Amino acid sequence: MSIVKYFFEEPALLEPPASDANPDARRRTERSARASHDPDADTLRALLNPATAYRGYLAGTDLEANRVGLTALSVMDTMVHALTAVFAHPHVCGIAPDGTLNADMDMQAVRSWWTTPQGECVLACADAPIDPTPLHDVAQQARREGSAALRTLMEAGTTVFFSEPAHDGFDWSFFSPAPVRDALTDALRTHVSANEVRCFVLPFQKARSESKFYFEQWQLNQASLPTYIQEV
Repeated sequence: MSIVKYFFEEPALLEPPASDANPDARRRTERSARASHDPDADTLRALLNPATAYRGYLAGTDLEANRVGLTALSVMDTMVHALTAVFAHPHVCGIAPDGTLNADMDMQAVRSWWTTPQGECVLACADAPIDPTPLHDVAQQARREGSAALRTLMEAGTTVFFSEPAHDGFDWSFFSPAPVRDALTDALRTHVSANEVRCFVLPFQKARSESKFYFEQWQLNQASLPTYIQEV
C-alpha cells in the first residue's frame, strides 16, 4: 500500500532573515557588537511586515516495499496529474542542483523534474515571466537566509517548489502566493486516491514530531485516526 501525505500551513509567515550574516545570530553572545549593525532594507522590511505565504509539503511511503519518499512511490505518474491540475502555469523555470538555470521549461520537463529530481533543486511556476535573480538566491542560500528572495517571488505571484531529500528519493515542499489546500486536496482525491493508495491531509502544526510525521508507520491500524488527519 502506498501512502501520500500533504501537510499544509495556510497562511504561513515567512521567517525573516537574521540581521547578521551568521545564521545563528540570535544565539550569539556578542549582542552589543551585533546591535551596532543596522539591518539592511530587506531584513527591516521582513521584520516590520512579515510576508504571508501558503506552504505545503508532499511526502510518501510505500509500506509494502518499506520505502520512504514521495518520488519512491510507483504512483508518481498520478501524483504529477494532481500537481499539474493545480500548478499548471505558462511560465516555469528551475535551478538544477549544480546551479544551472533551466528557463522556459515545457510540461514534459516539469513532469520529469517532479518525478525524478536529480538532487536538491528548485522549481518555480507563475503566470508571468519569472525573475531568475531571486530564484538563484533562493536556490543558493539556506531556507531562512533566502526568505527575502522567496518573498520577492511570492509578491510576483510565483509558486516555488523545493525537492527535499527523503530516505528513498525525494519529497516536495512548496510555497505558494495563494491558498491551494482545497484545490490540491481535491486533486489528490480525483487523481491519486484509490484502493492501493491512501491520501491524507493534515496541518503542519500537528506534525512537528517524527512520530506524528510518520504516523502511517504505526497508526493506520487504529480504530480511528486523530481528528486533525483527513483522509481523502
